[in-house]
Amino acid sequence: MSLVEWFSLALVCLIGAATPGPSLAIIANTTLENGLNAGRLASISHAVAVGFYALGAVLGLAALFQSFPILAKVVMYSGAAYLAYLGFKLLCVTTNDTESNRKQSQSNGTKEGVKQAFLIAFLNPKLAIFFFALFSQFIPQDGAEPKLTLILVGSVLVIDLLWYLAIVQLIDKVKHKVNIGGKGASVIKRLQGIIFLAIAFNTVAIHI
Repeated sequence: MSLVEWFSLALVCLIGAATPGPSLAIIANTTLENGLNAGRLASISHAVAVGFYALGAVLGLAALFQSFPILAKVVMYSGAAYLAYLGFKLLCVTTNDTESNRKQSQSNGTKEGVKQAFLIAFLNPKLAIFFFALFSQFIPQDGAEPKLTLILVGSVLVIDLLWYLAIVQLIDKVKHKVNIGGKGASVIKRLQGIIFLAIAFNTVAIHI
């Protein structure tokens, strides 16, 4: 792979990572609630899940989803159900809940944030198909050698990780400059809940 080809790959990966979606909301929420380190761990967890699908695309996971669309639908609907669950959970948050959550152990919140960041990417089989389409521009007909596989998967994983680490760092700085009270935090959570529910229902509606 030439340097020019790698830059084109990196640009597409960066645009994909930078596109706002549930992943951004979950990692941002984890950072706001549990601090900088929690946001970093959630970013790593998310990158691992994205890297899994990148590796799967090289190894033929996307072809498996295309050959057995029911399998992709099961994973996709599971992701929609998980988003809906998170959405309802966020809508039920009250000001008192928000204040009490801040007093709870951050370790529990960190574990939950890491789990959510991983699952929101892992339950999105479209990632495998996206990477399959992207990597097909760089993989020769006789297949990818280990070196090329490492470059492709490593680029995806590192770019996703660096993007969200930068976002987490920015959110943490803003968090310390802007004091978000209990009411403000609950409003943000409810807005996130509405967005999650909208994405979940839209995912189901367009595939019925």
